[in-house]
Amino acid sequence: MASQLQRLVLMTILALVFINLPGRAEDKQHEIEKPATSIKKLLSQAQIQITNVKLQTTDKGIEIILETNQGEKLKPINKSEGNIYVLEIPNAQLNQEFRQENPASGIRDVIVSNLDSNTIRLTVTGETELPKMELFDSDEGLIFGVEVVASSVPTSPQPETQQPQTEQPSAEVDDSIELVVTATRTEEAIANVPRSITVITREEIEKQSTVTNDLGDILGRTVPGLGPPNSLNRAGNAQTLRGRPVSILIDGIPQQGNSFVNTQLEYISPDAIERIEVVRGPTAVFGQGASGGVINIITRKPTEEGFTSTAQVGISAAAGGDAFLGENSFGNYLQYGFSGKDGIFDYVFSLSRNSVGGFFDANGDRIPSNNATSDDTVSTNILGKIGIDVGEQQRLQFTVNHGNNSREINFIGDPITRTIPGLQTTRALKQNQVYEGTNAPRITSTSVNLSYSNDAVFGSKLQAQAYYRSSEELGVGRDDRGRFADSINRFRSSEEAFGGRLQIQTPLAASVSLLWGADYEQQQEGDTLQEIFDPVAFDGSSSDRRILRKTREQVYYPAFDLSGLGLFAQLQWDASEQLILSGGVRHERFNFSVDEFTPLLDNNFDPYVGPSVAGGELDFSDTVFNVGVVYKVTPEVSFFTNFAQGYSVPQLFRVLNFLPPGFSIDRDVRFLQPQKIDNYEIGVRGTWNNVQATLAGFFNYSALGLSSRGQPDGTIQYIRAPQRNYGIEATLDWQATEKWRLGSSLTWTEGEDDQNEDGDFNALRTLEVQPLKLTAYVENQTTPGWRNRLQLLYVGNRDRGFEAGSDFVKIQDYLVVDYISSFQIGAGNLEVGIQNLLNNKYSSVFSQAGGGLDELLYNLERGRSISVNYRISW
Repeated sequence: MASQLQRLVLMTILALVFINLPGRAEDKQHEIEKPATSIKKLLSQAQIQITNVKLQTTDKGIEIILETNQGEKLKPINKSEGNIYVLEIPNAQLNQEFRQENPASGIRDVIVSNLDSNTIRLTVTGETELPKMELFDSDEGLIFGVEVVASSVPTSPQPETQQPQTEQPSAEVDDSIELVVTATRTEEAIANVPRSITVITREEIEKQSTVTNDLGDILGRTVPGLGPPNSLNRAGNAQTLRGRPVSILIDGIPQQGNSFVNTQLEYISPDAIERIEVVRGPTAVFGQGASGGVINIITRKPTEEGFTSTAQVGISAAAGGDAFLGENSFGNYLQYGFSGKDGIFDYVFSLSRNSVGGFFDANGDRIPSNNATSDDTVSTNILGKIGIDVGEQQRLQFTVNHGNNSREINFIGDPITRTIPGLQTTRALKQNQVYEGTNAPRITSTSVNLSYSNDAVFGSKLQAQAYYRSSEELGVGRDDRGRFADSINRFRSSEEAFGGRLQIQTPLAASVSLLWGADYEQQQEGDTLQEIFDPVAFDGSSSDRRILRKTREQVYYPAFDLSGLGLFAQLQWDASEQLILSGGVRHERFNFSVDEFTPLLDNNFDPYVGPSVAGGELDFSDTVFNVGVVYKVTPEVSFFTNFAQGYSVPQLFRVLNFLPPGFSIDRDVRFLQPQKIDNYEIGVRGTWNNVQATLAGFFNYSALGLSSRGQPDGTIQYIRAPQRNYGIEATLDWQATEKWRLGSSLTWTEGEDDQNEDGDFNALRTLEVQPLKLTAYVENQTTPGWRNRLQLLYVGNRDRGFEAGSDFVKIQDYLVVDYISSFQIGAGNLEVGIQNLLNNKYSSVFSQAGGGLDELLYNLERGRSISVNYRISW
């Protein structure tokens, strides 16, 4: 009866959305339109269509004609800066994207593309100066007259940050004007950067969030080099980038410390994100932690004029096997935000709430909860920004981001799974956990960021940031009696940090610029505690309701302080139109201190027995370099190569445990010191009118890498030894016709270490180096207001880790297909997403590799699930 009621509710909501949603009012003072009553009428209310783009020369420059019979209704918004004239045209859609290089003297290129499903972007790039633009409409459409202003003194382009195109599926903007900030810390065209970069645009984020709001899943589907999605594991160590840990930034501010907290992608909602930039490979540009690369999450920007609101409402449920629309699988999503500008002030606000239901596999069986899963969670995120333009050259901005993820535990992994011979997928055991004397499982985070910029400081541009962040994680209770901890317990950890960043961009000549500055951060990692629960209260409660009454807590990982200071200088020289050279140096200093603590000892079932380790303080420092070259063979094809070094402190909370007897902070420095990585990369980019392609190969080496091995007793051994990683990444996107798009990406990565330092390298475990990953998509603009997309993810086999003894199981391949559909209805979009469309039964890389160590981690992934969202802006 309950299941039938859930289905009735879902069908009723869908019917109301399709039938009763009102159309958009063109003017609040006019009569309100009557609700649309058919799909045909709803689609007829879609945004204005630009049927074609023409370009013709004039005596002053060029004219750009956007052909439409409703040109007078379009209201372009100017976002220009430097030598790039940018216009965004809301409530419009382009049938065929347009690109023309060097259309006239003084004009580098003209690009017309879809910024998102409801906005067109027109970009005109001058050679040295900002072109003059005149707008008028005619029966033919919207016409932009472009005139170039001559300049006797060339100036370095200072383009405005804009939403760039990606090196991954769903390409939207040409490489020649793709601007990123993460690779060089300044606005730079992707085509001029000698690194592999992926940019996930706002449009792509909206597409992928139709099937999942999990940022780890979104990144795993769209970023070459990053490990595949692990839907049942939210921890940051479940996915590596090129086989090494990744640094996660929000607006350029590092989010990860060095503690047990490892879920930074939970700190922000996809709807609060403007775009995501990923720099693949070790880098010291942003300081420590980026041994595998950088993921920079850039938050939403305010609208340029007036006041704009956005809202989204959605529901989700299991739709496979016996769990079809089961009552325990339903979730919902709510979001509201607004932004605007009033004089010198601008602002952004976004509030979201995501309630996730229970997870069910392809058979319809319940998937148990653990620390890694996100079922039965309620996540809230608040993002707020206030900006002040102090004159034309200065800006001050204050940003606050707060996230909270709380959950109920109703099903756990049945411990009996461990006693069944052979490798078993975990069975779910109904058990409602009730916590007494402590809080239920949760993740909380808060970050505050104050930034200041001044574009006229003795001819230089200055940017400064000061920030504070804090986070806490409370895990899920586990019955580990008879195992390593021999108790009913869970982990509790916290961290906080404050820091600042200063950078100054100084032009040395028309084609040479210098970026220099300093970064500082002070991390204060609290004790990672193990809360111990009363076994009598636990065993005395009913089998489906377990009481976890806290009796005590003990230190599991000790608290420590880590501070870092980095001084850097980066030079770029545009030697010619074809050749760009760059290079830099960074000096990094770390200070580490820890008080006396008692470590875990191997093969000891009581982790609190053993000789204590005297506290100590250590200082580390080193200097790293980078050099890169971009050579543009033709306007469409460019080669790049680079050598870059990274310098990162290992995950100290891990190496401070499972230490050998007699360990000394002062004596055994090797175990704690940072790792220095040398990375070599070569690649090629190609961008034609309707085809974009990239290919890159890399090799990196560290004389003192950090890897891990699972032990038969369930412990983890961390190893410092020479390590090398290598691989190939490729992307291809093709806009076959006005309505069809296709694309694919390939990632192949391997890694090995030399534990005995005898020249014999053996494969790393699969949790560190993920198997081959292949993605593909096909997208069709079925009607002007209706778009459909099929996308697939294939993850290959990997047995090298098993043969080397680093994995306990061989990794089996699997294939997942998703479906995404978007309908233009009124002023908004109705989005339908089906994850695991074919209802395949499989286990992710994390579940397979982790299950070999502990069968309670070996779960089947989610079966078919459906999401329905309505997104609107006004």
